[in-house]
Amino acid sequence: MSSVLKWIQFLSNKMRPIGAACLVGMTALTCVDVVGRFFRHPVFGSVELVTFMGIFVVAFALPYTHENKGHIGVEILVRRFSRKTRAVIDMVTELVSFIFFGLVTWRMFLYAFKMEESGEVSMNLELPEYVIIFVVALCFVAFSLIIIKGFIEKITILRGK
Repeated sequence: MSSVLKWIQFLSNKMRPIGAACLVGMTALTCVDVVGRFFRHPVFGSVELVTFMGIFVVAFALPYTHENKGHIGVEILVRRFSRKTRAVIDMVTELVSFIFFGLVTWRMFLYAFKMEESGEVSMNLELPEYVIIFVVALCFVAFSLIIIKGFIEKITILRGK
């Protein structure tokens, strides 16, 4: 089990630089496009590319952010509870999150297959949109695995190990 958890951690760590590269790419492309517009030569399809990279930034950052508890949380009341009570609350939250994001992942894969069948492409560059949806769905798989990893860690806290 420990090797699976290490593999999930490895996957999360490898996704983070991809999201960061997309963020840098968004910034660079936006700057080039603005300068190009000043000289009356904008970058064709820059809005689409920046949008797609923004989607990738969020999708690739989700596992790492969740693992490092970077999401907004309201813990004014919960932090006053004992360690075991907090672990139970976290376990329930992780389980509900896993069920929800498992359903979201499943539906995203179905949506990607439907988009592939329809042959829908982006407006300007005519990039196949189903590829982006598949990548985001795979990121949600990694996110769900990180949620399960947290759930397993909470179980070990409850066992007192």
